[in-house]
Amino acid sequence: MKKVIFDCDNTLGLKKKEVDDGLAFLFLLGRKDIDLMGISSVFGNSSLNRTFEVTEKMLQDFSLKGRIPHLKGAEGPGDFDTEAADFMAEKAAENKGEITIIAAGALTNLYTAWKKDSNFFKNVKEIIVMGGTTDPLNISSEIIPELNLSCDPEAAEKVLQADVPVALMTGNLCLAARFGEKSWHRVGRSQNKPVRAYIKDKISDWYQYSSEIIGLSGFYMWDVVPAVYMIAPELFLYNKCKLVSTAEDLKNGRIKTEKTDGKLADAAVINLPSTIIDTKRFKDIIFAAWDNIEIVPEGY
Repeated sequence: MKKVIFDCDNTLGLKKKEVDDGLAFLFLLGRKDIDLMGISSVFGNSSLNRTFEVTEKMLQDFSLKGRIPHLKGAEGPGDFDTEAADFMAEKAAENKGEITIIAAGALTNLYTAWKKDSNFFKNVKEIIVMGGTTDPLNISSEIIPELNLSCDPEAAEKVLQADVPVALMTGNLCLAARFGEKSWHRVGRSQNKPVRAYIKDKISDWYQYSSEIIGLSGFYMWDVVPAVYMIAPELFLYNKCKLVSTAEDLKNGRIKTEKTDGKLADAAVINLPSTIIDTKRFKDIIFAAWDNIEIVPEGY
């Protein structure tokens, strides 16, 4: 059983806001080999209050309030007094070497947990981050700004240089994880599955809006990627390297690396996958997890 804390800026269902954090949460919920120990909200896709409210609503929809801890995190860079950071630091200390942190938003909560407990990074098993770019993120002939690491570059620098195994799923990698027309039809094929009906309802507006923005059908499943990586790392082309980006570089989310012979647990040595090897299996794993959710969402 994999112990996981999911740190996210969930805006599933909000008008003209990303849906990937919510889909990642549902993926984790559907995996029977995952012990979701807690969810921490952070600013990013929207304000902290909005991201927290969306996740609270999802927990309510699936009758999970009180069963999965959900903590408020940082409202912005420098917000170092949060219940989310306290929770992370405490759980990591109680479960040394066992917890995977999936970080799908600004990295302020993780940075703050380390400021509260200097052994925080050493106490966790691994950190899987979604964010950063290795090359300009060109979508529909426009360069799209990076919106995770750049939200708090000081925090990003510290987390990515932690002396613990770190894997970084960049925006460039996630372009292979598009929820396109086939996935749209697939999620709607089994309306007798309440979770699929719930997902289709929640992503419908974003699917249409994003299609107009990117010039292709659908949207990119950014924050679902680190969750799948944790379950099936063999689907990703391994690429160990040493991070040399500074906080100044990370203001734009730019990832700079150099070759290394170091170990992943060494400071600043990360796995930076460049390719999803089998996108069909990648999506099959996602849909299988969604279909495995046993709790019927309210109203569906």
